[in-house]
Amino acid sequence: MKKEKSSAAKLSKKRDTTVEKVDTLRSKLSKIDFSEKNFNSLENEKFELENVVSTLQEKVDTLSAQLEGRLAFNYSDPVRGFDRSKVKGLVARLINVKVPKHSTALEVVAGGKLYQVVVDEATTGKALLDKGKLQRRVTIIPLDKIVPRRVSSSTADRASSMAKDMNATSQAAIELVGFEEEVRNAIEHVFGSTLVVDGMKAANSICDATKTRTVTLDGDVYEPSGLISGGSKDNLGSTLSKISQLTMASNELKEKTSRLKTVVKKLQSMASQSQQFDKLSGELDIASSELAAVEKHISQTSYGMLKDKFDAMTKEVTEATDEVSQMLKTKDEKWALHKELKEKETQLTEDREKRLKDIETRIEEVKQAVVDKENAAREVRLPMTSETLLCAIILTELVCRRPRTSHRPLTWKCRAQKRTSRPPRKPSPLQWKHSTLPRRTKRSTR
Repeated sequence: MKKEKSSAAKLSKKRDTTVEKVDTLRSKLSKIDFSEKNFNSLENEKFELENVVSTLQEKVDTLSAQLEGRLAFNYSDPVRGFDRSKVKGLVARLINVKVPKHSTALEVVAGGKLYQVVVDEATTGKALLDKGKLQRRVTIIPLDKIVPRRVSSSTADRASSMAKDMNATSQAAIELVGFEEEVRNAIEHVFGSTLVVDGMKAANSICDATKTRTVTLDGDVYEPSGLISGGSKDNLGSTLSKISQLTMASNELKEKTSRLKTVVKKLQSMASQSQQFDKLSGELDIASSELAAVEKHISQTSYGMLKDKFDAMTKEVTEATDEVSQMLKTKDEKWALHKELKEKETQLTEDREKRLKDIETRIEEVKQAVVDKENAAREVRLPMTSETLLCAIILTELVCRRPRTSHRPLTWKCRAQKRTSRPPRKPSPLQWKHSTLPRRTKRSTR
């Protein structure tokens, strides 16, 4: 038994050491300003952004290759230190179509001008033509010399009104494209003098009425001179449509690339903390496993089993003691509440009895007052009644003593009564009762 106890003591000491180590590692982990959840979220976002950027880059490369032959403009610097920002580029690259369905009409409106080159000044254009080593013939639009062409507001309003009457729409082509303000003159030179109408009949009527060039959404052209052009539209509008797709893809690629750089930067800043967190997490896992093994070993020894049983019983006793304490506390609270309610019940009973006595006293007083008032009223009313009856009897005697003048029935005449042929009412028994004179008969009257 002593040997078992010594072995268990060693294992307990080892367990205590391991527990202390686990607590220390957990404390260190809690002090690291690192969120594993945020780190994993950033890694997932990085993976998704890399896929999106790769897809967008392929799309941009494909569209650029398709447009390269038509939109390529390569030149050499005409002079040393030439400022390339003076060359703005092709018209097709300087605009973006606001609504894709207008691509065909706008490409027909621009025609060959879509591939003309815009520069800031005429001198820049001359330098390019002379020493730029251009590989193909180009037309240059100098912003300081070009004269913009615009559809007047009155013409645009009239065209819009006419189109509305014909269940159609009419807009100036310049309003359907977006561009930088510095190249406005060049863009107005290309698109400013044409109206885009969404119907052949409306386009024809508007062209005849306003003497303005009109183009339908399908690419049919109506000239003021009477010329009409149209027909097959294979690949018509594809250039501007692809340019719009290329612009959108390029902008999105730029946005996603920027976000990817930000995410990568955050991950790099968290890399050291991540390594430290991973290291401590690994040590904590090892220490936790070691602690679990020691506790399992202790529980398998006879001394450890007895100790576990003793600890379990101690825990049960502690819990029971706490429960008893809680029950005693609850009992005291209930008794205190019982006493309080008893006191309130006694007080309420006394108040009720007192109120009942007060009510009975008031009732007796009211009854006595009623009796007193009835007696007083009776004493006042009886003398007046006797005097009235006495007067009535005297008057009756006086009338009855008058002699008869005829055999007619006696007519009772009283000053207090009106003349009538009917005899007066007989006195009531109550009146005769209170009379002091004897009742006379007809014989005694005579």
